[in-house]
Amino acid sequence: MFKGLATDVMGSRLELKFAGVPEKKAYGIWSDVTRELSRLDGIFNADDPESEVSVLNASKVDIETSEDMKLALNLCESYLIGTKGLFDINRGGREDLDFGGFAKGYALRRIAALLKSAKVKDAFVDFGGSVIMALGKQPYSDCWTYTLLDPWTDDELEQIELRSECLAVSCNCPQRSGHIVNPLNGQIEGSHRMSLVRAADPLDAQVLALVMLLASAQQKTEIAYNYKKAESRIIELA
Repeated sequence: MFKGLATDVMGSRLELKFAGVPEKKAYGIWSDVTRELSRLDGIFNADDPESEVSVLNASKVDIETSEDMKLALNLCESYLIGTKGLFDINRGGREDLDFGGFAKGYALRRIAALLKSAKVKDAFVDFGGSVIMALGKQPYSDCWTYTLLDPWTDDELEQIELRSECLAVSCNCPQRSGHIVNPLNGQIEGSHRMSLVRAADPLDAQVLALVMLLASAQQKTEIAYNYKKAESRIIELA
C-alpha cells in the first residue's frame, strides 16, 4: 500500500493511498499527482497573490485566461443554474471570484484521470476531510471505509463504506479538522448541521454538499432532480 501526503494545498492537506502498484511506479504516480496539485494551486488559490485567480481579481481589464480557468468558469455557470442560483463563486454578488467551494472537487477529477491513466484500480483520496474519493476497494476488503467525525468534538459519528464513489462533507459550524465552514456567500446558518453527499463525481459531491446547507425544502427537491445520481442528507449536530 502506497501512502502519500501533500500539505498546504489550496489551504488544506491531501492524503492518497493506493495499492497494487510496484514501488518505483508508485513514486512516479505520486510525483505526477503532486505536480498537478501544485499547478492547480497556482490557478485557484485566492490566498496566493500570484495565482491566476488573484491576478484575475486584481485586473481592471480583460486578460487571457488558462484553459483550466475557462473550463472552471463554464462549470461554475452550469452549477449556478443547476443549484437554482445557490452556488455562486462571486462571493455574494461581488466581482471577486472565489473557487473555495469548487477547487478540491475539480482537483480530484484531475487526480482520478491520472490514476486511471496509470491503471491504478484501488485508491483512496482524502482532501482535507471535505472531499473524499474512493476507487475500487481496500486490499482484503470489499470497500474503503471513512470515519466521519463531529467537527465540534472530534467524536466519531459513523463509519461510511465507499465503493467506487465520492463523498463530500460540509458543515456550517466553526472550522475544525479540515471541514469547510460554508463558504457560499459567507452565509452561516443558526443551527449546527452537517451536509453529506455521495456521488460518482467528486466535483458534483463538493458543490452539492455546500448548497444543501443553504437550500430550502423546495430547492432541495429541485436540485435533487437536476442531480439524480447524487445522494444527500443532513445531520443535525448538538
